[in-house]
Amino acid sequence: MSPAKPRLLLIGHPYAALENRKKVQALAAHFELTCVTSTQEKGIILGRPVSDFDNESDAPQRRYRLIRLPRTRASTTTFRYAGLGPVLRSMPFDLVLVENEPWAAIVWQARLLTGRFQSHARFGIFTWENVERPSWKGWLLARIYSAMTATTDFIIAGNQAAKNLVVKRGAAPESVHVDAQLGVDLRHHTPVSHAERARLREAHALPCEGLIVGYCGRLTPEKGLHELVTASGQNQPLHLALLGAGPLQPWLQEQAATRPWLHLLPPRPHGEIPDFMRCLDLFVLASQPVHSLKNCWEEQFGHVLIESMACGVATLGSDSGAIPEVIGMKEAIFRHSDASSLSHTLGHFCQNPNARQALAQQQLQRTRQHFSHDAVAQRWADFLQQRMTA
Repeated sequence: MSPAKPRLLLIGHPYAALENRKKVQALAAHFELTCVTSTQEKGIILGRPVSDFDNESDAPQRRYRLIRLPRTRASTTTFRYAGLGPVLRSMPFDLVLVENEPWAAIVWQARLLTGRFQSHARFGIFTWENVERPSWKGWLLARIYSAMTATTDFIIAGNQAAKNLVVKRGAAPESVHVDAQLGVDLRHHTPVSHAERARLREAHALPCEGLIVGYCGRLTPEKGLHELVTASGQNQPLHLALLGAGPLQPWLQEQAATRPWLHLLPPRPHGEIPDFMRCLDLFVLASQPVHSLKNCWEEQFGHVLIESMACGVATLGSDSGAIPEVIGMKEAIFRHSDASSLSHTLGHFCQNPNARQALAQQQLQRTRQHFSHDAVAQRWADFLQQRMTA
């Protein structure tokens, strides 16, 4: 008779997204798992209705219990879950893991309820935060971090800088594991033949021939889109395809009016993103840091990187935040906020198809080895089970 699996309560609003629950399904191979996430909500994500991203089509295949609770607020760090107390009273859990930042209301709600109803359970969080805030915000958050590390048994950090932050505020290094929050579905993210790529380009109203560089995501200045457009203009002939929505859309439309090589594509549901990636010869994430009292951010992972790499597309990224950690290859990295550096790196891979193909193959193997949902879930499980006995 096989031993019983440890009982894990996973609390995270990201798992309202259908695609993200594939990681939960992989974790369920290692745990008797209950996942608490948000009720299905109305609204718009990247220009698409929320229903495009969240539905119940995975219900028949689930190997875990999914509980949806209403959020008290819309903000991702100020909300609490109504009804979380009864969940924590419903059965004994060995581990309680909340995915949110150390100052998030849901983290402290879950911590207090765990202490009251699951005093024997190990409590931990997943955090992405990789920058220290300036001024009074930094002073306040430093104290919240110290309180968090003093009352937390383990932490999963989404990048090395996030680990450095929590260790600086008191976490024991051995209690912190650095890993991706989510993997990529290798069944749906695969390379395609030249003929299939031509068909996909036609379906996306993109040129069937010629070199295409692309980006997918939020159309915002911190994603380095000004520099990407400039660098692409300096490396003609090529086509630049941008898929997404955001405040830079009017400016990009103005640029496209005089640049026939610039193509703007509307947002698509997550399940359709792999087909866009497979249209490309090169994918570029040119993110740049933002450091101000109002907005303090650096790229915390860049999930589109592993999606494009899994599709066999050579992938370039700036040296901002966690991007170099994810890509893992120095030749694919350029200086952030520097159009000349981006132009040089882009030009090298545009003009050298052998180098582009070699990079794509290395990145494909890296993604298959390290960033599948099963690989991420296995590493999380190894760490969590080790912390149960620490």
